[in-house]
Amino acid sequence: MIDDFEDGLGVSCGFCHAEEKDSQKLDYASDAKPEKKIARLMMQMTIGINKNYFKLKHPLIGDSTLVINCTTCHNGQPHPGDLETQ
Repeated sequence: MIDDFEDGLGVSCGFCHAEEKDSQKLDYASDAKPEKKIARLMMQMTIGINKNYFKLKHPLIGDSTLVINCTTCHNGQPHPGDLETQ
């Protein structure tokens, strides 16, 4: 699943996960970065699209049966529109 984010958005874990205070380690439980909330909403949207429009019964992020996934819109870029400006 982690590789899906790296490949689909071209980012590392630190893009969504904040660092622990006084450390360079990531605090995976923290919701300090807005990117993490956005990622959750995008995952919900992706699951909804696959379930409602492609009739997948129990879609999960990272599942190879997904018709729509992160790469569909992001194409390896952190923001979907980035591809259009290149």
